[in-house]
Amino acid sequence: MATATGCFSPDYGVPPGQVLGERLKAQGLSQAEFACLCGRSAGLIGEIVAGRAPIDSETALQFERVLGVDADIWVGIESSYRLHLAREAEARSAIASIR
Repeated sequence: MATATGCFSPDYGVPPGQVLGERLKAQGLSQAEFACLCGRSAGLIGEIVAGRAPIDSETALQFERVLGVDADIWVGIESSYRLHLAREAEARSAIASIR
């Protein structure tokens, strides 16, 4: 994998839902309470925490409003995680094509 010199490029991905779950726990909020405060469904918040749904820009803005964590951070975590998954898939594909 080619990476630019001096750039931080971890070989792991942090699911944004994991970060959200930890933040909710730290703030003493249930997923249902948080969903209500955000104006999102409890199902969507559960899907994000479980890693089955991405955090889109609009949702990131709601998270910012409720949690005080900039939307840019939520979008960045999501983007970094999805890029990590794509790199893993590409590596698996390259290995499979060699075999």
